[in-house]
Amino acid sequence: MSQEIRIRVAAAGDEAILASLSASVHDLHVGQRPDVFKPTDFRGLEEWFRQTLNAASAKIWIAELGTRAVGYAVVIPQRRTESVFCYERRWHEVDQVGVHPYYRRHGVARSLLRSIVESARADGVSELELNTWTFNDVARNAFERLGFVSRNVRLERRREPQ
Repeated sequence: MSQEIRIRVAAAGDEAILASLSASVHDLHVGQRPDVFKPTDFRGLEEWFRQTLNAASAKIWIAELGTRAVGYAVVIPQRRTESVFCYERRWHEVDQVGVHPYYRRHGVARSLLRSIVESARADGVSELELNTWTFNDVARNAFERLGFVSRNVRLERRREPQ
């Protein structure tokens, strides 16, 4: 890939681009866990991104090669107050990362996460967290190559039908 990956902050008007990039990731989730994820609703995704872009509670980046959007990431700043159980802490939760299937394994996610790390550092935040479904080995392996390590394991037990 000869072009440089450029990362920019998403803005109003990027909803359709973000929905399109998100749809391929969401389709994977729907295919693996239809009991959890609703079928992809492009207009619903556009509206979700519109609302999220208008809210000050999340940051969204878009990765571009030339004029083509090839990936995106959504980050939600988090804060937990001190309690009897834990110390106060701040972190950035990488809520979503998506790369167009054709551009995977070309450094797009790496470039997005580099920008996320730089932004967190500028905000005085030293921790990033994310989660991935156990069926998504490709994503988990990519995140591990990018320096993320397992911190906890979330288990489920489905109730048997009556």
